[in-house]
Parts: sequence; C-alpha cells; structure tokens
Amino acid sequence: MDLENLKNNPEQIKGLIELLSSLLPESKNDEVNDAPKLNSNIKTNKSKARGSNINLFDKMSEKNLHKDDVAIDQKLSKTPPTERNREFSYIELVCRCCGRKEKCNPAVVLDKTRYKCNKCSTSAG
Repeated sequence: MDLENLKNNPEQIKGLIELLSSLLPESKNDEVNDAPKLNSNIKTNKSKARGSNINLFDKMSEKNLHKDDVAIDQKLSKTPPTERNREFSYIELVCRCCGRKEKCNPAVVLDKTRYKCNKCSTSAG
C-alpha cells in the first residue's frame, strides 16, 4: 500500500480502520482499555490531595485540654500575685545614632554608652 493512494481513496482508509479495530481486544480489563483510566485516576488523586487540607488536630482528644488550664490554675493558686515593692528611678539616656534623649528603666540597659532608641533599632542600617 502506498500512502499517496490512501489519501485519494477514503474507502481504503475506512477498511484499514475496521481491520485495526477488529484487532483490538474487547474485554474491559485489558491493558489497552485501562491505560486511560489509570492516567485519569492519577490526575484526580493529585487534585484531591492538593485540595483537601484536613486539620487532624481537630479530631484529636487533646484539642481542648488547654482550655481547662485556666480553671485549674485558679483553683491551685493560694495567693494572688504580689504588687511591686521595689522602687527605681528612671535614668536619662542618649541614643548613639540620632542623639535623642529618653528616660528608661535602668534594668533594661546594660551600657549607657551603647544605648540605641527604638526608632533607630527598627530602621534599616
């Protein structure tokens, strides 16, 4: 058979299609028929895995245990928290970058000469 003759004769093409389709197996469990189903199953499994975000912690019995802690702490505390009894005096510090003067708790500062204000600490550079 010549391919150029097939192009001009549609009856021969139909005959070849019928011949080839008769060679295909007819059972549903054959590999030829299952191949497209396997590919479609793989795609759907991937899409299901991506789309479902199940929080497994919601199903656990330990989910609400932390809510009982407040009630237990209130029952166990014998004395309420005490007030501050130590007094302190603010110290005046100068920022080493911008020169701004601020008053601050002395417990927070380690070295007066190395103090940096909040604005300079959060800025880049």
